[in-house]
Amino acid sequence: MKPGKAKPLKDLRTFGVAAHIDAGKTTVSERMLYIAGVQYRPGFVDEGTATMDFEEEERERGITIHSAAIKLAWQGLDYTLVDTPGHVDFTVEVERCMRVLDGVIIVFDSSQGVEAQSETVWRQAAAHGVVRIAFLNKLDKVGADWDASIASMRERLAAEPVSVQLPWILPDGEIRLVDLVRRRVFAYAGDRADAEFLSAPWDAEREWATDEDWSDSCDGWEAERLALVEAVAGIDEELLDHFVADEPIEPELLRDAIRRQTLAANMLPVFGGAALRGIGVEPLLEAVGDYLPSPEDVPQPMALHGPPAGKRQEERRTVLDADAPLAVQVFKVVATRHGTIAWARVYQGTLEGHEQVYNPRTEKVERVHGLFIILADSDEAVERARPGDIVAIKGLKNVRTGDSLCRKKQPVSFSGWVFPLPVISMAVEARRVEDRDKLIETLGLLHIEDPTMDWRVNEDTGQLLVSGMGELHLQIVSGKLKRDFGLDVLLGSPRVAYREALGRAERLHGWFERVLPNKTVSAWLDVEFEPAPDLDLPTVRVALSDSTEESPAGRLLIETAVKALEAELGTGPAHGFPMTQVAATLRGVRQDPDDPLPSPEELEIALNVLMRDLGRLGDIRILEPWMQLEVRVPEEHLSAVLGDVQAHGGEIHKVEVHGELARLDAIAPLSKMLDFTTRLRSSSQGRGSSVMQLERYREVGKEDRERLRV
Repeated sequence: MKPGKAKPLKDLRTFGVAAHIDAGKTTVSERMLYIAGVQYRPGFVDEGTATMDFEEEERERGITIHSAAIKLAWQGLDYTLVDTPGHVDFTVEVERCMRVLDGVIIVFDSSQGVEAQSETVWRQAAAHGVVRIAFLNKLDKVGADWDASIASMRERLAAEPVSVQLPWILPDGEIRLVDLVRRRVFAYAGDRADAEFLSAPWDAEREWATDEDWSDSCDGWEAERLALVEAVAGIDEELLDHFVADEPIEPELLRDAIRRQTLAANMLPVFGGAALRGIGVEPLLEAVGDYLPSPEDVPQPMALHGPPAGKRQEERRTVLDADAPLAVQVFKVVATRHGTIAWARVYQGTLEGHEQVYNPRTEKVERVHGLFIILADSDEAVERARPGDIVAIKGLKNVRTGDSLCRKKQPVSFSGWVFPLPVISMAVEARRVEDRDKLIETLGLLHIEDPTMDWRVNEDTGQLLVSGMGELHLQIVSGKLKRDFGLDVLLGSPRVAYREALGRAERLHGWFERVLPNKTVSAWLDVEFEPAPDLDLPTVRVALSDSTEESPAGRLLIETAVKALEAELGTGPAHGFPMTQVAATLRGVRQDPDDPLPSPEELEIALNVLMRDLGRLGDIRILEPWMQLEVRVPEEHLSAVLGDVQAHGGEIHKVEVHGELARLDAIAPLSKMLDFTTRLRSSSQGRGSSVMQLERYREVGKEDRERLRV
């Protein structure tokens, strides 16, 4: 049903599918679309036909990069399904979606249980109060273990998983699923493209149990159901009253109790199947309606009502009322050649397709040029969107992720979003010189789309640096530059910004001259250089021992000399690296009385000669940036990470262990840490995270001096 048509809020479900990479979440999503009749055949990641992975890059790599949303209907309910990335480099996509989802299906590989990104997704959902159910996928895979997967959820997620289904594996390997709530058995037949589905009361399933071990299977399932009832009754008072009264526990009664406790985050219902073969998806779709919340079931986000952001406002919860003041939040912005598209959720009020909206962040009014339902790689225009709807908005120019949209006379703003800082940088250059300006402009657009991707021009090296969450992230950015914007770029490794400093004070004075083709340039200079460990940038002072500054010409000469000296300190005297931790004092400057006042260029030449002498005679040392390093890693991987940091010249300052998680504080040279994130993921099985920031500059060791040929 279109957002433009009113639908009771209790019949809406806005949910996502999230998982560790390769757990099969996109396959689950594709099978849901097929079963719900959205597409005529199921899409397959391995064939590059997945509807949700609609970008060329996603289909080539077989991974989800961007979140995608699509509408479908099931058993009288309206669903909005959001498929999210699983790769750790794109975890911000999951974070954005978690802010606007009401519920999420977390997909696990049943042969692996809880994996690294599964934990991250779980924490993100918990942080935003998103209701969760679990799906154990790939039950047909060698090594699949239902009980071990349940145990890993309990151990690694601190969750309370309850099996509302059980797998029934027949002797020939055929998989059937037992529904403990409604006393049903689900059976499947056919290949993965057109698997047929049927269900029957398990009392009728005795004839299927041909193996001796399954002769009393129905009685065993009743025992499992009783255990489920006892587990739920232990935390649900309403069900407990019926249970202690020895009343029959009907399916609706048990379902409602599980729903209440799932919405309260007291339990995690677990379902299972093999999505690639179409097994278990119908009951999973049913579970979305049974156990995931409608907009009415979850607390609505806090909004600030009143004057524009930054001034006094009143905090209130949004209300699910189409007639209330408009409150819309943008959770994603997509940059294209033809402008930006904003994905947004309506929390209150009604958003019309061609009205004007107010952005409290910019304090500007913009016109909406159209609302659309997202249909993966296509869209369908709608006239309006009401509370609970997710739509794409075209026409907004100055919108950013996390922005609020409202009406100017009734301002409403949501709290701002904070994104993780990039963890890796690479140099990026256009193959054609004439494309450099276009490249800079395009990187600015991509930063609006993806706040975890940033860029800057390194003033020390002149390189254009692009930063992101990992190597794959930056490769995807490179592909997007070429595919969507026609820019052919090269990615390389960034250069470390080395610096030069003084080992001891030096004072140079006298005539400094250089012979040019047409004349000789000279000036009398007296400059004292001193080490200044507390200064990041070089400082130039003036302490003259003569009366040069008493005349206008002399004051102009001093001003010119100071500017020229500051410029010369930007390039070190010995090796060309900028100077740091140095204070230069200008004690004297004059020209030959018979010559006119030297021009700024001539004075720079004389100072350049002076700096060369400083590089030849002085004690010049090479410094490199050292980084403060904070690492969080499961304790079982701590020793490997400690060894890695120490092997690369790092100094350990503090190690703390809290439960199963360890925190490591250290400092280390940046030159040895450029690929630390990749090494950390390898040594911690993808479960570690790190943050680096500049601590100070230190002198490089002898080995590095030789490597730098200095």
